[in-house]
Amino acid sequence: MEQFMLIVREDLARIGRLTDEERFSSSPDMGEWVNSLMDRGLYITGTPLGIEGRYVSQDQVLFDGPFITASEGISGFDLIWAEDLEQATEIAQNCPMVKIGHCIREVRQVVALPE
Repeated sequence: MEQFMLIVREDLARIGRLTDEERFSSSPDMGEWVNSLMDRGLYITGTPLGIEGRYVSQDQVLFDGPFITASEGISGFDLIWAEDLEQATEIAQNCPMVKIGHCIREVRQVVALPE
């Protein structure tokens, strides 16, 4: 089994206008989906992310940037186990937020660092 990150991408401008209560009440219930993955031993962890952030580079810290005005950005993640990219993709496709068009999931394998 390999680890995969299911990155949640959604309209940051839209959810930035909402309170946290409004943001999460407008999302589908993710509990059943997460519980089904846990029951199969595939779920590791996951969480929503705040909307505000910083870009940090060698020379600067940006308080404003493309992520502030971008129509799409990262708003959360789930870390799962899957046999391969195909299984991870299938799991992402079954996410309730994806099914109703609330978000897009980017599926990326977690790569182990060489020892």
